[in-house]
Amino acid sequence: MPLTAQYWIDHLYLQPHPEGGYYKEVFRSTNGVIRVGEQIEKQACTSIYYLLEGKDFSGFHRLASDELWYFHKGAPLHIHVIDNDGAHSVIELSDSATGQLQAVIPPNTWFASEIPSGSGFALVSCAVAPGFDFAEFEMAKQDKLIAQWPQHKDLLERLCRE
Repeated sequence: MPLTAQYWIDHLYLQPHPEGGYYKEVFRSTNGVIRVGEQIEKQACTSIYYLLEGKDFSGFHRLASDELWYFHKGAPLHIHVIDNDGAHSVIELSDSATGQLQAVIPPNTWFASEIPSGSGFALVSCAVAPGFDFAEFEMAKQDKLIAQWPQHKDLLERLCRE
């Protein structure tokens, strides 16, 4: 039996994610940390399985924490990153010669992901430290990012959900 996207969605009990794709939280640390300059304790780390398939994409978003991505199975995945100076870079997450098995997205950095071939699926894990909190998750507003970085208009029109 070939291991398809649906197999992994069912096998790992993945649910639709608001940014696109499917996910399941698999770890939430009971340890706490406090960011430098803040007073509120956060959970030290969280981890999810995350799956994209076909032409679906993870829309541009940003988090207040570092996010580490780990490749597991499937097609190469491109992570598009726009840094605070507006520079665009692409990280290929894959087990191919052109890819890497893990990537780090710094806090408060806009990023999105897609399968460049538009077919198959990519199964990854994402760890967030300090731990993921929807209150610190921001989906990009296409018009605001295009106004800020008009040189990336085509990319932002393609990979923003709002």
